[in-house]
Amino acid sequence: MMKDFKWKWQDTLIVIFGMLALGYALANYSRLPDLLPAQFSITGEVNRYWPKSSIIIQGAFLGLILPLAMQFIRRADPKKDNYRKFEAAYKMIRLAIAVMMDAMLVLAVAKGLNPDFAAGKLAIAVIGVLFIALGNYMPQIKDNYFTGIKTPWTLASPEVWRKTHRFSGYMWVASGVLLMLAAFLPATLSISLIITALLIAVIVPYVYSWLISQRMKA
Repeated sequence: MMKDFKWKWQDTLIVIFGMLALGYALANYSRLPDLLPAQFSITGEVNRYWPKSSIIIQGAFLGLILPLAMQFIRRADPKKDNYRKFEAAYKMIRLAIAVMMDAMLVLAVAKGLNPDFAAGKLAIAVIGVLFIALGNYMPQIKDNYFTGIKTPWTLASPEVWRKTHRFSGYMWVASGVLLMLAAFLPATLSISLIITALLIAVIVPYVYSWLISQRMKA
């Protein structure tokens, strides 16, 4: 298992950012209310709270432990050998996920310290940045069962996988831009952009993979 793991600068940043986010939360622990935001609605409002200890533990796991563990979890993938074909992209994807999760922990803590802080809107913008980052690396992802756009047609054909991920990269970047714009627009327009972005990122690639598979059968 260890032979496939090579510590890179992305792993160093995952640890640094994760420790900084955790340190920020722990340094302010005594000043925080008992409950912190656990989930933001599509409008940026808090719609679920958890105990602050749970939020911090979850944030540390998702922002630090999970991104590092992903390097080993892939060993359970039946197509694990394909990861060697997109090692660089996979490291950047893990880093992007880590940064987003760290940012979410920081935003939750900041909201706890200042109830008027627009954490929900910034969370939408952070997700938008993640979409843009993932979209840039998506065309490099080779077929596997853990990472990427997994539909019956992409999993059945490496060629459908390749074409779908090349196309989906553009879709995710566009979705990310829409999400970032939505974070700074009035509620009605913001909701419309968020829904559009999610449709573009989820539904359009799914349909595209089916269309490509049908075209290849013709």
